[in-house]
Parts: sequence; C-alpha cells; structure tokens
Amino acid sequence: MKKINGKLAAKSKAAPKKPAPNGASKKSMVKAVSKSAPKKPATNGTSKGRFILQPLESGQIWRMAEMNLQVGLVGKLLVHYKLAKPDAVRIANSVGGRATVEKYLKANKAILIGIDKVAAAKANKV
Repeated sequence: MKKINGKLAAKSKAAPKKPAPNGASKKSMVKAVSKSAPKKPATNGTSKGRFILQPLESGQIWRMAEMNLQVGLVGKLLVHYKLAKPDAVRIANSVGGRATVEKYLKANKAILIGIDKVAAAKANKV
C-alpha cells in the first residue's frame, strides 16, 4: 500500500466471485466427485505370487530373472553382496548402500530362495 498525502491508499476492488453453475460451492463439487469414484481392493502393493520384501540379513540368497544375489555382511548403511549367474565359477564381492540394494531387489522382482547358514556364520564371525 502506498501513502498518498498521509493517508493509506485503498486497495483496488477485486471482481466478486461467481457462484458455481449449479448453485453448489466448489468444495461440495469436489466431495461429490471423490465419493462417486469406485474404490479398489487393498492389496498392500504386492501381487499374489510374490513374497513381501524382507529386511536384508546375512546369508540370504535372492533369485532374479537370470541372476542370484547372495547377501554377505549387512551393516547400518552398507551391504556386502555377490551378484552373478547361478553357475558362475568366480563371483566378485561388491559393496552398496542398503537402500540401493533393497530398491534393486524390488525393481527386479527378486524372490528369496533361502538363507545360507554357513555364509551367515562366516559374515557374522568377522
């Protein structure tokens, strides 16, 4: 606002709001639209044939389309893992962020095969 001769200038008048065409307010129109939408059954984001992604633990073996991921040591932020084809002779150890590995497993629709007790014991022994 500007001062003109010691007095505050009046704000410009805005155009009055037009009512909705059918006489209803906008809020009631939104409520009416949201109520009429059909509700979907809750599936919790999982399909019927998949297991729920479990938290990473030492010794887990996850199967994807053509690869296996074996979890070695799991820390607060990082995970040691081996990612290779099932019949591979030599498998390199890799380290990645815990969230990144979980996201990778989810994106590739990994299935938990089982837990290798020997590998889990070796990883926790260190």
